[in-house]
Amino acid sequence: MLGEFKQARHKFTTAIPSPAGDPVAPVEAMMRALWEGQTSRHGAQNGAVPETLEAARAGVHLAAALVQWFVSGAVVRTP
Repeated sequence: MLGEFKQARHKFTTAIPSPAGDPVAPVEAMMRALWEGQTSRHGAQNGAVPETLEAARAGVHLAAALVQWFVSGAVVRTP
């Protein structure tokens, strides 16, 4: 999805407006946090970030929120 955002960020809309004028910035930041912070499951395969139980729990909640946003239509890719 990070690649999709980079290629077509102008095609995504969100239900939560961003004061910075980039409505997908919060969503992208959440995806990047998972990709880079959970290296044993996502992201670069070179050198894993030390992962704690707390980090794993937070990652589950972050991933669940992202899935819910896309499934519910809070984040939508327009044609």
